[in-house]
Amino acid sequence: MNGAFHFIINPVAGGGRPLRIWPLLRERLDTLGVRYEASVTQAPHDAAEIAAAIPEGVVAVAVGGDGTLNEMVRGVAPGRTIGLIPAGRGNDFARTAGISPSPLIALQQLLNGESRPVDLPFVNGRPFLNVAGIGFDAHVAQRAGGARGRGALPYLSAVMHTLRRYRPSRLTIEVDGHKSEGEVFLLAVGNCRYYAGGMKICPSAYFDDGLLDLCIAGKLSTAEVLLALLSVFRGAHVRQRKIHYLKAHSIRVDGPGDVLIQADGEVLGGLPAEFTLKQRALKVVVPRGAWTPSKVTSIRRWAEEKRSTGSSP
Repeated sequence: MNGAFHFIINPVAGGGRPLRIWPLLRERLDTLGVRYEASVTQAPHDAAEIAAAIPEGVVAVAVGGDGTLNEMVRGVAPGRTIGLIPAGRGNDFARTAGISPSPLIALQQLLNGESRPVDLPFVNGRPFLNVAGIGFDAHVAQRAGGARGRGALPYLSAVMHTLRRYRPSRLTIEVDGHKSEGEVFLLAVGNCRYYAGGMKICPSAYFDDGLLDLCIAGKLSTAEVLLALLSVFRGAHVRQRKIHYLKAHSIRVDGPGDVLIQADGEVLGGLPAEFTLKQRALKVVVPRGAWTPSKVTSIRRWAEEKRSTGSSP
């Protein structure tokens, strides 16, 4: 990548890891003569404010986890280019994008990388990048938010605590205008494949296909929940009888107001929830040669491309 960078460092992400690795990154940047600036967040939502003030043509780079990246995305203008040095607890977006968990390798991938367009999903008008969840998923995220540890361990611990008292709720789900109703234990809407520190909840998701991936777990027993947990890291949970998986352009979920919503691990409140998508709204710097474009194209995009070329759909 040519040009300048602005690194947004979250000092509390990953147990303080961003501050520990920043001197190494700064030394490498100075040695290479890279043009850059850096800001350290002081409070929640700082990343969004810092990103909003970054001049056009400068790549905003999150040094932190998925939460830091999520905040930064809320501040950048449409069409801008962003980057990531993964230094959080889960680093799920980095898994999807092929960015190394090693700080110096990730920096090299950033400097030598290529900018690629990605879709940007929204829940109730709020953008996110990875996965949003409703029900059990969000209640677990609420408990796991203050837990210590890296990877999936805090999530798994929160799962076991929440499982003791959580009960499925009756939800109304509208997918591209088609409504259905039933008992739902968990509902996840993904732009990327991973969440909660490596769980492959949406195994067929691509962040450039113009579609949302929807995973719905019905009324699961405790044994069925544990079976799903054993298989979700491989994405094999979608083979279970009570788990349904599909792709959609828009999704609306309604039900009791105490059923929580989370996006990229941040609890946003209760139902209802409306999910939409802006196709290729941002650009992300990914490792050169690592990009695997989706073979699936949204019907809407396909029709628009046909019209623009003068062909009949």
